[in-house]
Amino acid sequence: MSISDQIEAVYQRALRLREQATTDPIEPELLDLALKDLYFVLEELQAVDAELHQQNQMLSDTRHQVDLERQRYRTLFDLAPDGYLVTDETGKIYHANRAAEALFALPQAGLVGKPLVVLIEQGDWSEFQQRLAHPHPVAAEPWEVTLKSRQGEPVTVAIATNFLKDSRLGATTILWSLRDISQQRRTEQQLQAAQADLQDLVAARTADLMQANAQLLQDLSDLRQGRPQ
Repeated sequence: MSISDQIEAVYQRALRLREQATTDPIEPELLDLALKDLYFVLEELQAVDAELHQQNQMLSDTRHQVDLERQRYRTLFDLAPDGYLVTDETGKIYHANRAAEALFALPQAGLVGKPLVVLIEQGDWSEFQQRLAHPHPVAAEPWEVTLKSRQGEPVTVAIATNFLKDSRLGATTILWSLRDISQQRRTEQQLQAAQADLQDLVAARTADLMQANAQLLQDLSDLRQGRPQ
């Protein structure tokens, strides 16, 4: 018999005792049995109350630990050196960290709710839409886009994405990592320009040397033949 059934049985006996008390004297045996049942039910209720209290404490401790873990991950998210975004499957921004704010030169309030596509250069829209239309179940290889310039030179970023599918709700969440590679690209361009200049210089110097060598050979030939220079 469950504790609820026991409580109901004691309640019914208490009602009968009350009815008898109004008409006839209460039988000692019936009163003693009712008191024993009541005492037993009270003990059961105390045990259930203690168990519920313990379960509530465990739930409270678990909730506290979950809140701490969430706060830790939120702190790591906010302080990460790369830009992090969380969007839905259409690219609408839900969360952005501080590095992302710096990349887009916008506060978080100006990023949340905005489609990511409007923040990149139009020349990269086609690949962006293609990436969204063909999601990868695991982290995809990084690809490059140029963010719209708001302060000075355009910002080139390497993007890595991870698509998370919620099988229960059927929704898709996209995690975005944006690494600023503008300086890297500028350095590469400078190195390429320097290499091109060096190749041009070497080619010009080689041509001069070949011309000088040809002239020297001609002079030697003229000397051997006794022709004046």
